[in-house]
Amino acid sequence: MPKRLVLVGDHVCRWIPYEEPKLPADCVRFRTLYASGKYGTWAAVAEGSTFANRTFNDEMRLFVEGNKPLADPPSETKPLSFGTAAIGIVTEIGSAAKNCKVGDKILAIGGDIRETNIVGAVSVYPLGELDPIMAMAVEPAYVAFHAIRESNVRYGERVAVVGLGALGLIAVKMARESGAEHVIAIDPSAGRRKMAMKFGADLALDPNQGDAAVAAHKETGGPGVDVAIEMSGVYAALETAIRCTRIAGTVCAAGFYRGDARGLWLGREFHHNRLNMFVPHGCGWGHPPRDMPRWDGRRTYEAILNQMRHGRLDVAGLINPVARPAEATDLFRLCRDEPDRVIKFAVDFTGGFNA
Repeated sequence: MPKRLVLVGDHVCRWIPYEEPKLPADCVRFRTLYASGKYGTWAAVAEGSTFANRTFNDEMRLFVEGNKPLADPPSETKPLSFGTAAIGIVTEIGSAAKNCKVGDKILAIGGDIRETNIVGAVSVYPLGELDPIMAMAVEPAYVAFHAIRESNVRYGERVAVVGLGALGLIAVKMARESGAEHVIAIDPSAGRRKMAMKFGADLALDPNQGDAAVAAHKETGGPGVDVAIEMSGVYAALETAIRCTRIAGTVCAAGFYRGDARGLWLGREFHHNRLNMFVPHGCGWGHPPRDMPRWDGRRTYEAILNQMRHGRLDVAGLINPVARPAEATDLFRLCRDEPDRVIKFAVDFTGGFNA
């Protein structure tokens, strides 16, 4: 019986067996080669302070009083899957699935971390000769893509990216490829700052070593950056992004923020510099991109994959670590306890499940 990787408790992962279901007509089944998952969003939701005693009303798009949790906490009786994308070889096609054939190597958005996957055909993209490990970066690239586009990063702009996880590092690369004249990367991790420089940053700052916002203003000759993109979900980082930005500039708040705001001084630079602030598509749920219908999800993913194929979105090294199945149960603990060792993790099934 095949197995899937699940959460069964606080940062506790297990491999558990599952039965192969019948294939729906509009889906494809594939043998998994690689799969990736998401840690940061799960950790933010599991922490619970943001949604405490609140329920999201879909009709009003408003959090209202109520004790209904968004999801039950993971347990042995209610395990939680956390896969976000997978690479595999198609083994079966539903009668209504027309965009691939048996034997194709594909990328599946929404693929789980399991030995075999079933996904809707609409979520399948041909992989071709693209490096499958790099293709695993497509899911975080989706958020970075909309952050860059909706921030209106233009040729010659000065840009700061605060928070250098997978989303932030890709945003550095995309800002440079969009023609940014100067890119400043900010993060306390030395390893991530080094990768940001590899991805095209002109300067990488440690916010724990001096005032990063003052350094950003000095780097730009005084005014500050035109666009600051905050990707960490930490209020102190959002304050840094605000303080980096010049008068009438743009702050893109793409991080998922937990609990009450602490350390935000909105009566200072935010108010006096008349800053524009927004949340990009890809953060939260149930909302279309601002530039629909031209840019739906499928066009976005296809554009990202094509930029990778053409070498313009070369993010080699971003997917790290790539764990064998036997090592994968330690991934969430590693994310929590040794975050400098993790950017975006994936699981490698190519050597067999027991490798």
